[in-house]
Amino acid sequence: MASASHRSVNRIPDTDWAEVLSCSDGQSLAVGHLKDVSEGGLSVELPVCLPQGMQVKVRLSTLTSGVLHHYAVTGSVMHTETSGSGCLHGIRFEPQTKVEQMALTDYLCQVEYHHRPVP
Repeated sequence: MASASHRSVNRIPDTDWAEVLSCSDGQSLAVGHLKDVSEGGLSVELPVCLPQGMQVKVRLSTLTSGVLHHYAVTGSVMHTETSGSGCLHGIRFEPQTKVEQMALTDYLCQVEYHHRPVP
């Protein structure tokens, strides 16, 4: 995600919120606005700027049929860009277990369904 040419072409725009946690101790670092997401990573705007290379856990949530679903993925901050009153972060997902991959696929399907244009 270091440049547009390296970003996944199947990024889905998103308007959900994401909580970013420290991998080392699980402490919440910030809650921010999720900009887009794909199988390989995401971009999130946070009120703080995290250092490039930092490993983080991102907690994603989405509401489906009145039920709130939570998903957690681990990744590394690949780049930051000053944005408004905070920073836009590009986070690349780390290799995942089968269960984590299935959960991420489920989340992406939910997000894509909600952003699909109405015919």
